Amino acid sequence: MAASYEVELERDERGWWVASVPAVPGAYTQGRSIAQAMNRIREALSLWVSGAERANLVPDVHLPATTRAVVRRAAGARARAERAEQEAAGVLRDSIRELTVRENLSTRDVAVLLELSPSRVDQLKPGREGGIGRGDPASPRLAQVGEARVRTATRTTAARKRR
Repeated sequence: MAASYEVELERDERGWWVASVPAVPGAYTQGRSIAQAMNRIREALSLWVSGAERANLVPDVHLPATTRAVVRRAAGARARAERAEQEAAGVLRDSIRELTVRENLSTRDVAVLLELSPSRVDQLKPGREGGIGRGDPASPRLAQVGEARVRTATRTTAARKRR
């Protein structure tokens, strides 16, 4: 099992990242980016311990409070977006199920209505193992256009039935 070392990273006044391993006095370096500092600390660590090339390095990035708040806000927004994407994926799967099973629409018709490719509709049909990827999400503008088309088509069909 490879050893694990905590790596403390902090920016200096020139904007460089200073990396050190508190468990190994003397193992420190710097880099212009976090990635460069992490690569260099592995090299520095190899001067002090054997097996450093296989060691698990755990970064502990020290940031000013304002920067930490920005990072936390971005992480929160990303988590909310992922939850919304999962919810949208469920609604999309349910919609495809409704349209294909209950309404007996063809794959091509469902694809047009939901503004997806027919192959993506096939992937998401009931009984298929398929997840919603990032390749097909309809933009809110397109979704609104799609809803308007559906409503218009429904009104037209209802008007024909009245005649």
